[in-house]
Amino acid sequence: MPDILKRAAAFVSAVAVICVISPIRTFASDTQSVLNDKEWVEFVEEKIEQDSTPGLSLSVVNGSEIGYKNWGYDKIADKTPVTENTAFRIGSLSKSFTALTIFLLQEEDKLSIEDSVSDYLSWWNVTWQGESYDTKIWQLLNHCSGIPNSTMMKSPIGTDNSLKEQNARIAENLELTYEPSTSFEYCNLGYDILAYITETVSGITFEEYVEQEILSPLGMNNSGYDIQKAQSYRWFFGQLTEYAAPPFTACNGSGELISTAEDMTLWMNAQLGNGNIPEKLKNAILASHEMPENHKIKQEGQTMNYFNGWMCYENFALHSGSNPDFSAYIIIDYQRNIGIFTVSNAMMNTADYAANSLYSVMKGENIDRERLNILDLIKSIDVLSICMTAAGIIASIITIFLLITQKKRLAKKKITYKKEIKKFCVRLSILIPVFCIACFLPTCILYLAGYGIASYQMLAIWLPYSFIIGCIAIDIFWLLLIISSVERFIRAKKLLDL
Repeated sequence: MPDILKRAAAFVSAVAVICVISPIRTFASDTQSVLNDKEWVEFVEEKIEQDSTPGLSLSVVNGSEIGYKNWGYDKIADKTPVTENTAFRIGSLSKSFTALTIFLLQEEDKLSIEDSVSDYLSWWNVTWQGESYDTKIWQLLNHCSGIPNSTMMKSPIGTDNSLKEQNARIAENLELTYEPSTSFEYCNLGYDILAYITETVSGITFEEYVEQEILSPLGMNNSGYDIQKAQSYRWFFGQLTEYAAPPFTACNGSGELISTAEDMTLWMNAQLGNGNIPEKLKNAILASHEMPENHKIKQEGQTMNYFNGWMCYENFALHSGSNPDFSAYIIIDYQRNIGIFTVSNAMMNTADYAANSLYSVMKGENIDRERLNILDLIKSIDVLSICMTAAGIIASIITIFLLITQKKRLAKKKITYKKEIKKFCVRLSILIPVFCIACFLPTCILYLAGYGIASYQMLAIWLPYSFIIGCIAIDIFWLLLIISSVERFIRAKKLLDL
């Protein structure tokens, strides 16, 4: 072949190679440049420092490309770095997996989302205004069943599989708080009931069904419900300390799945329709993305529809997730073919900040710093707890000192029985109710926040131990005041008898 033809052939081959490769390189470069965006990285690292985030893992799907970004530690004491293969509990992001089990069973013609819950749970009975109500499966999926979220505080602790039925039966003979399908109220128990239905219908455990029908087909081999995960942390008197929430196997349907940033790229791609997905699974995913018109709740000013484990907007869906010891966030933009997943090994807002700020950058928008400045509830409660503990201890020390010197001070005063008994009655009529209120204040606060009556055990699981200690310190102070009042009256009576 003449040299000129060889050169021409080489040129054409080079152009062909460039044409094939350059789109991939450009895409990879775009994804990498987004993850290295100076403003975004500085923003996330600012929030990590602000919240003292122990570890944060992020993965992004951008068309045919994926990327990862990791900060901090899996275990601080050992300086074990977080990677895309570090496993975290993903909280309520688990709900979309639970919803998908229902749609997979629908694909198998074993149930329909239009079916009644009582078709699969013979004991099921809930009432609305005193009358039995026929709850539909889709109402549980869409958080419009009338079951209040306060029921989550009654969930049993432990790993026994029988606890799933016990948990589901929390709704047995329950009076609903609103007419189903007329309002939206997020409800964890609803998804635990769905998981129990999956177990009842499939004939295997819920965890086995998720593993066989979702995780394995997608290649999510480092995900599951009973696998080793990162060390988690929680605030305790101004310090992040190691913490592990007790097991809630009964709540696997609502928020106990464990996964990695790498595995979650497979999940996001499946939601976006990317990759080689088994036909049954693909059909179930597509069905879970559709919301029949008669399933929508008509509420004024509503821009979000919740269905099948997702908070859905016009062209994208998202969900946040919080356990007592982990937090996560996911965004799926169907129009732009984008997926973002973030997770942290502490209950704090950093995952939310990282995901939403990256989403803004990928859309070509500025980071909305004002909107992404949410009060860190757990850290704030810990700060409040420090103040409560200090105030309680100081006030108690002063009260004990006054109690010790009370006899001497009382002997110098002119007292009468009538005045003393009046003071005694007035003090007790004030102090005893205040002491009772102080003892039940944490439970009352949760009740007013919509979480119902919670035990101190549940408070200790979800809130820092420092808060419980702070409450006890305040309770001791009020108890000492009651003791001091009783002691004063006894001493005054003795002086008058003399």
